[in-house]
Amino acid sequence: MQIYKYNGCGNDFILLDYDETIDYSRLAEQLCAPTAYDTDGLIAVKTTPLEMIYYNKDGSRAPMCGNGIRCFANYVSDQRLVEDTQFAVKTLAGMIHVTIHSRDPFYCTVDMGEPDYRPEKVAVEQADPIIKQTLTVDNREVVLTSVFMGTIHTVVFVDDAIAELSKDMGEKLCHHPMFKEKTNVNFVQFVNEEELIVRTYERGVGWTLACGTGCCAAYVVARDQGYLSGSQATIHLEQGDLQISGDETITMAGPATYEWHKNLEVEA
Repeated sequence: MQIYKYNGCGNDFILLDYDETIDYSRLAEQLCAPTAYDTDGLIAVKTTPLEMIYYNKDGSRAPMCGNGIRCFANYVSDQRLVEDTQFAVKTLAGMIHVTIHSRDPFYCTVDMGEPDYRPEKVAVEQADPIIKQTLTVDNREVVLTSVFMGTIHTVVFVDDAIAELSKDMGEKLCHHPMFKEKTNVNFVQFVNEEELIVRTYERGVGWTLACGTGCCAAYVVARDQGYLSGSQATIHLEQGDLQISGDETITMAGPATYEWHKNLEVEA
């Protein structure tokens, strides 16, 4: 089979054409492992209709991936699976609309849908949304907000997001028993009313260089809690920036980059 590697602000993926005979959960574990290509996830590209089938590196299926869908858009453009600059992609989170602005370098805008604070969407058993809720973990009080933004996200505002990379709070919140399906954890540092720094611990992956849906969740929570002055923000990641905007519907704009492709014999 032909496999391709793309990245979105450092968040990297193996992409390949869909084949119904393949066990993609198992294949993701094989190809994304540190002993193989050490990527964050695997994306199977299905056509008629155009669909992104996404797996985390641990083999778990995820409904959506923000950086992944930009890489998906770059791939289908490179492979001439779409000719239009505007098209819709089927995902487990619903139909996602993409607009390609440039192909070299590749840059696109993605309609990421509407945020949802309802407890059932973030898979917790409580009556009220998780908004500025305080948990005590290892004697540290953590104030968090959870929102569904294509997938389950939890946002924690901190003084130094980068410092969290050397701590284990991301992993502990991800696996906290309150979250029945685990949660992605975004540590968000306020820079000014138009800029945020975000570092994300992804369920099924661990620390990542970037998380598109996490940046959208960070933007939504920061906007709703009065950190931002308007309806757009620049999110600073380890290897690039994303532009997030919107009121009811959230839009993400950013790059994607092709790295390589190769022939691979894999026992499916």
